[in-house]
Amino acid sequence: MRFLLLFFICYSSLSLSATVSSSRDSLNGEFSFSEGNLLLTEIQASYSQVGNFLRSDNNKQKSTAFELSPELFIQTQGDGSLFQLQAKASYFTFDDFSRDDHYDFSVLSKFHLKFAESQKMFLTASIADTYEYRGTGLSLGRPESLDEGDTKRNEFLNIGYLYGHQDSLARVKLLAGYRDFAYLTRKNVTKRLAYSSSYLQGNFDYLITGNTYLSTKIQYENFSYEQNADLERKQYLALAGLKWHSTELTQLHLLFGYEKALFSNDAFGDKNRFAWQVNMLWNPLKRIEFKFTSGSEITDSYKIVKSVNFSNYYGIGLRYDFNERLLFNVSGKVANGDVVGIKNKTEEKRVTMTTRAQYQWRYWLSAFVQMSYEKFDSTIERNQYDLQTVSVGVVVTF
Repeated sequence: MRFLLLFFICYSSLSLSATVSSSRDSLNGEFSFSEGNLLLTEIQASYSQVGNFLRSDNNKQKSTAFELSPELFIQTQGDGSLFQLQAKASYFTFDDFSRDDHYDFSVLSKFHLKFAESQKMFLTASIADTYEYRGTGLSLGRPESLDEGDTKRNEFLNIGYLYGHQDSLARVKLLAGYRDFAYLTRKNVTKRLAYSSSYLQGNFDYLITGNTYLSTKIQYENFSYEQNADLERKQYLALAGLKWHSTELTQLHLLFGYEKALFSNDAFGDKNRFAWQVNMLWNPLKRIEFKFTSGSEITDSYKIVKSVNFSNYYGIGLRYDFNERLLFNVSGKVANGDVVGIKNKTEEKRVTMTTRAQYQWRYWLSAFVQMSYEKFDSTIERNQYDLQTVSVGVVVTF
């Protein structure tokens, strides 16, 4: 009955079409833009075989899984204003681990107000609840220590100002915001991991020749913990480099510089290092798209032991359209991290890869098969695991 009710609610909802894309990090979110008012929907259902469900190094157990995911995108465009909203929900149920049945959801909205030809204000808000599977996060290396996983929430609100546009001689983007992170489960254990932060971000681009801009980025974030003062810190980021846009579909961003974390607890010391952000989008042919991303970041480690993660990441993506009906995607990411605590340091490496083939039967219906692989390595051997998932499913669009 619960499943039938959920399916009815989801099918009655509206969802996101592939014609609109979005991106989101911990500080901000962006949407692609198409002219006019839009109401776009998508519902995805899939059946999966999950290997090593508990993410264990020596107790590998399989399970089958069912996922139902509706999505919604709304856009309203007025005279000098634009409102966009994306809502996603997912329900997961597992045959052999029913205690881990759960819901994920996220909402991202953005409002733009243009008050001059090259000037506009924007307001962005986001909230997302995600499930942390046993054998990851707080139960890494100890999946049997929990009867079910944890749920964590990320949310932010920001306001920004943009001067200039795609073809301007100079562009300025300023952002100020506030964000929160907290676990929603096991408050007696997880409350001291909750934090909030206020942040400022600035980007300046200046056209130096043709389609090439000199680009700079600065960022400041101040972290506050109610019950974990040792991790309170201020983070600074300063980058400079080049942005090159041949077309909307061929772009290259290269930024290099310096990032620094100043902790309240002197035991951590001042952590600073070389930093970078690289993004490349290349369309050599209409049917082929290639992406590459790389960068460095300082984030919370989400572990019971007081620690912060200093990581580098490298990601690739390839989309190939065999024809108008058959699409192929492959993506992968490698993230290397040093989890630095007051008294020790742990090295971690995560490798993920996903391949997907999707066939468009009708304009409103497509089917797909997807294979995913994840490998996690750590200097703490019991934390290591690998995971394979094979899925088949359908996508209904409106």
